[in-house]
Amino acid sequence: MDDTDAPLRHNDADDPETASAETKMRLALERLGTRASPSQHGPGHRTKSVATTARTGPLPRKRFVRDGEVPVERVPTSARPAGDAGFELAEERAARQQAEQALTDAQGTISRLQMALSRAEQAAQAAREAVEERELAMDGLRAELAGAAQREAALVAAAQAEAERKQAEAKLPRVPAPAREPEPVRWWLLPTKPSR
Repeated sequence: MDDTDAPLRHNDADDPETASAETKMRLALERLGTRASPSQHGPGHRTKSVATTARTGPLPRKRFVRDGEVPVERVPTSARPAGDAGFELAEERAARQQAEQALTDAQGTISRLQMALSRAEQAAQAAREAVEERELAMDGLRAELAGAAQREAALVAAAQAEAERKQAEAKLPRVPAPAREPEPVRWWLLPTKPSR
């Protein structure tokens, strides 16, 4: 081997991140019941190998899961990890959207109530003005009725006075009216005939 190939071949065993990732992958494969043959090649050598199980040989081909084949579990928010910043950020955004929606709803309710209050105040003012107009009209009618009652009372009083006067006249003895004397002849004023 010459030295030109040395920089291209990187030993992954020296890199701690790659080593831990490879270890994690191997543990995961072991949990699934598959074993890659680490003894065939060194830890840094990567080759495609067929996964086999300890009992049956090669694994069947993987297939995609169809809807309904895997049960879905919903994890409550309290069971999620507390250090998940993305989850907390999503919760805060959802809470903010809910608060903004509630604020918008409340502002709409306030504006509707203010409009209803304004309409009610206008209706109350119109009702007060109508009541004042009716009271003024009723005062005018009362004054007219009082004047008419006074006039009627005056007419009744005059009629009673006339009736009383007539009764009083009827009770008095009747004195005959004096006879008219004939008018005296005024001879001195008579025209005289001129003498011839």
